[in-house]
Amino acid sequence: MEITKLAIKDLKLKENILNFSTPHLLELKEIENLANDLSKNILKKIIGKRLVLKELKKDANCVSYLLNRNYQLHFIFDINETRITFVGKKREEAEKLFRILREQRILLSNLYEILSNIKGNLSEIIAALLWQIGAIKVSMGDLRPYFKVDERKNRSPLYIDLKGLPNYPPICDFIISAASLVLSTIQFDLICGIEAGSISLASLIAERLSKPMFFARREKRYPEAPILEGIKLPELYKRKVLLIDDTIVKGWTKKRIINIIRENGGICESCFVLLDREQGGEEELKEIGVKLYSLTTLSALFSPNIPREITFITDEEFKEIEKYLKDPEGWHKEKGFKYYHLTPK
Repeated sequence: MEITKLAIKDLKLKENILNFSTPHLLELKEIENLANDLSKNILKKIIGKRLVLKELKKDANCVSYLLNRNYQLHFIFDINETRITFVGKKREEAEKLFRILREQRILLSNLYEILSNIKGNLSEIIAALLWQIGAIKVSMGDLRPYFKVDERKNRSPLYIDLKGLPNYPPICDFIISAASLVLSTIQFDLICGIEAGSISLASLIAERLSKPMFFARREKRYPEAPILEGIKLPELYKRKVLLIDDTIVKGWTKKRIINIIRENGGICESCFVLLDREQGGEEELKEIGVKLYSLTTLSALFSPNIPREITFITDEEFKEIEKYLKDPEGWHKEKGFKYYHLTPK
């Protein structure tokens, strides 16, 4: 059972020791495969060399390996789970392994756990759910490049990927229900999603609210493909359109699509996103007479009401994100990147 196929829970880091567990008992062959995958592939990325796997101890409830004199791997069998401990030489190495496992684990979503333990508002509950299903990606620039945002020019240590939301039906259903509740107070006739990430989100909300839905392409790639797909243009005339997307940064793509809808006779005064990055998008839309609605925000993602046991981010990652959000231009300069003072197209 390779790391990439392993369901991981209770991922905890303390100095140079990493503890995690699986929700079931591993067979001895699975343990051997996992130990080999960890020593030959994963740790090679961290340490820079392949480690030789030597069996240190095996008994009824424990299998231990010595990777070399600085690294040990222990598998402890509990009643219904296997607990795994990695002992490294440096905290930095254990932390990198922590981040790799966090990214590669098969996610165990648990709606009840979030609703029971988060003592916050709806925005914070939604934010906690997004952390739980791995929709919030964090990079320190070492194990993977920094993410590109702002028309894919500027960089960021933070990326919100909501395309996998339908893969977690109970959580997806809860979020769609919450979105439908927020949107029930808005007057509109049609829903427009934006390719490609928000088409499924717009479709689910449209079905829940029994509203017609079409989608907009980000750009016209060939003559036969209309920018507005799934609707006849005369059907737009004097109809109120709610624009839906998964996230918003500056809102420039949304402004372009809103202008196209208006040029074809539609009325667009409302936009809904699942998450507002709070980086100027609301103000940009307000300039053209469009009100932004959202379920959660970047501020809610880092609310003190959401414990680290849910976010799984380290102190170093938190400081990196905080520095970026406080001064994006200064953060770019520190990392050696050019900062683009972009203007809307």
